[in-house]
Amino acid sequence: MNFTPSWSRQKIWLGVGIAGAAAIANALFGLEHDWHLLSIMTVAAGGSLLLVNVRRSWANVIEQPQEHSRDALARELQRVQQLSLKIGDEDLRTQVQNRAAAIALNLQKNHFQIVVFGTGSAGKTSVINALLDRAVGKTDPAIGTTSARQEYRYLDHNQKSNQKSNQKFKRQISLVDTSGIQEMGQLGRQREGVAIQDAQNADLLVFVTAGDLTNTEYQELERLARLGKRLILAFNKTDLYLPSDRQLILEQLQNHTKSFLQAINIVAIAAKPNPIKVRQYANPDLGNLGITELALQEWWEELPADVMSLKERIESILSNEWEDLLIQNTHLQIAGLLQEIESAINQQRRQDAKVIIQRYQAIAATTVFANPIPALDLLAGAAINTQMLMDLAKVYERPLNWSQAQQYAMIIAQNLLQLGCVEVATSAIATCFKVNALTYAIGGSMQAFTAAYLTHIGGMSFVEYLETQPQAISVDNQTWQNICQKTFSGFKSDRFFMNLVSSLSFSQA
Repeated sequence: MNFTPSWSRQKIWLGVGIAGAAAIANALFGLEHDWHLLSIMTVAAGGSLLLVNVRRSWANVIEQPQEHSRDALARELQRVQQLSLKIGDEDLRTQVQNRAAAIALNLQKNHFQIVVFGTGSAGKTSVINALLDRAVGKTDPAIGTTSARQEYRYLDHNQKSNQKSNQKFKRQISLVDTSGIQEMGQLGRQREGVAIQDAQNADLLVFVTAGDLTNTEYQELERLARLGKRLILAFNKTDLYLPSDRQLILEQLQNHTKSFLQAINIVAIAAKPNPIKVRQYANPDLGNLGITELALQEWWEELPADVMSLKERIESILSNEWEDLLIQNTHLQIAGLLQEIESAINQQRRQDAKVIIQRYQAIAATTVFANPIPALDLLAGAAINTQMLMDLAKVYERPLNWSQAQQYAMIIAQNLLQLGCVEVATSAIATCFKVNALTYAIGGSMQAFTAAYLTHIGGMSFVEYLETQPQAISVDNQTWQNICQKTFSGFKSDRFFMNLVSSLSFSQA
């Protein structure tokens, strides 16, 4: 929570400081010279330390990150519902509202999801089976065995005892098995997209690898860590390695992920160890001597799964961080949903903005064509551009008066001049005239088309500003240059000029 001392509080502190300084000064004047000097130095040093401590205290309060709570999440979900009403697409609006309702229901049920994620051959389903201590999913060495998302209820002994002793939180904990990443073909890419979405929604993510990380695995793991995901990296199939090689791979994993993952969250497991061959002899002594002809029978014996280190790490996190992770992940899901809503609303707004810009660029072209001027001057269309910016601001629900709109129009015009947009537009449109018989014959058309083009660039630059800049924050000239340069570069192609000339030629004809 941000904290800024009010002006009244500052006046109180100022008054106290002045009164204290006056009292100290009055006492100091009655002392001898040496004591006077010593006292002044002591008071100055003490005051400096006090000021530093107060500044540090205020800085700590100001820099303290905002804490999320269930009440805060409820307010965020209300904001989602309010913003979703602005979505024009009914199907998309319904989809967003359903997702928001699902998030609210999961939070109400305290539904905690542990998602097992990784490549198709890393043994994700085997890890699920080992954690549940029963076979619930099909396992196979081939990639793509898990073709769809599977969810299983997960409860360990500690969680059972916690539920009996604390009825306040009835936890619903599930293990989610996902399709693997790096699968081939269009279907594989679709499954991978679903798996990545599940990973992003996870409250706790178990990333399974069968050795040192590939480049794809590392990039995906790092990206999920940047999202704020709580990660456990499980090095599976350790039974296939010699002890020395196993330790080397563990060290490599720790070294490669040390920038975003603690070593305690990297565990070595063998979810489904390879079976070993067992021979039974009639006389054990003969078997020890290497006489195999007397063996009665042979068979492959399955070894128990070794996932205790993973279980202990999961249980530790569930015991100490369960509520915080659930709230944090719910906040991330809501933030992602809000971003999607804002994107959808901006897409609608951009379509409306384009209609407005096309109308004003036609007005600008008609005005200049009706009253041609010897030299092109962007300021001549200032009134048209100012009104256009005000209409665009209304579409984006941003308050803007005439004076502010006029100032923005001037800034945009100046930047377009500095970028050389006038020269480029004049040259390009003149070239387009040569292939258009109608515009070639119309005098003064170049100025009209150039005015329309610059109105278009100015309007789209302002749209870019409205979509990317926060409200109530002034933008420096360098930022405006970047915005205008980006917009200008996007509409610099010959095809754009040809379409512009053709459309305005038809309207003027």
